[in-house]
Amino acid sequence: MMRLQRRLVLGGLAAAGLLGVTGKAFAAKRRIGFMIWNTSVPFYSNLIKLAKETAAANNVSLDIQSGNGDLSAQISIVEQFIAQQVDMILIAPSDPRGIVPVIRQANAANVPVMAVNTKADTSTGAKVITYVGVDDYVFGQRQGDLLAQALGGKGKIAYILGKLGTSAQLAREAGLMDTLKKYPGITIVGRQAADWDNAKALGITQDFLSRYPQGTLDAIIDQGPEGVNGASFAARSGRTDVKFIMGDYPADVRNAIIQGTVYGTVDQDPAPQGKYAIIDAVAWLDGKQSQVPQPDHYLPLPIITKANVASMPAAWGG
Repeated sequence: MMRLQRRLVLGGLAAAGLLGVTGKAFAAKRRIGFMIWNTSVPFYSNLIKLAKETAAANNVSLDIQSGNGDLSAQISIVEQFIAQQVDMILIAPSDPRGIVPVIRQANAANVPVMAVNTKADTSTGAKVITYVGVDDYVFGQRQGDLLAQALGGKGKIAYILGKLGTSAQLAREAGLMDTLKKYPGITIVGRQAADWDNAKALGITQDFLSRYPQGTLDAIIDQGPEGVNGASFAARSGRTDVKFIMGDYPADVRNAIIQGTVYGTVDQDPAPQGKYAIIDAVAWLDGKQSQVPQPDHYLPLPIITKANVASMPAAWGG
């Protein structure tokens, strides 16, 4: 009888030890779905890279899906995440209002939602934990001040916009327009959307340069970095009368600032957005909600010109 009891005790201890080991070894990973409106946009490469690295370091299973620039596809992806009962959904939507109904679906299913890089409209009841990214209104303000600096407060400019209707496009334009009220000598003579696309931005720049000959256009400002090829084209074409202001800071924009074909830019670094989105998500899921900045987790927006470009590495690109 004593031997039987001893075997049972030892067996129980062994089982408990095995459970402890396997409990640690096979701890359930947090599952986070991340919908990005279009992962083919080069800006997102480092955001995705840092999100994946941070997820791996925090025992997170991260599923990143591209909406391919189509709102219906973005909605479908978020619906799939809800059906899969992920622990959290991260969204970078192309349409801040169009994405609202599916956010409400997630809210109803008690799946927390966080916006990253582009905002969602929360004025109609959709609940988002926070937004991780930059203040795009301030981004537009800084572009406006940089433009005024480049032109001495007066001149005629053309404006290249990003994807119409995205939160970044809308807020950057609002920030720029409000800032230019301080500079009545600056006039916008043309504007067109390039959809954050390099080829479109080049074509638009060529059109502006053709439409406004030497001496009739002082600057072209682009909401994104896509206009950098247009700046190089202008320099090759002898249009040194036109100054170029970019948004964002990839390697080709940095090189253009060094070469003098671009006057300056506002640096929105995508990598920290991917990193802090995961850090904030993990903190929230761990019950550390007080560590998550709300309603926004804004990141820095330094201005880059020839004066400081040498000490500022590019935000992405080789």
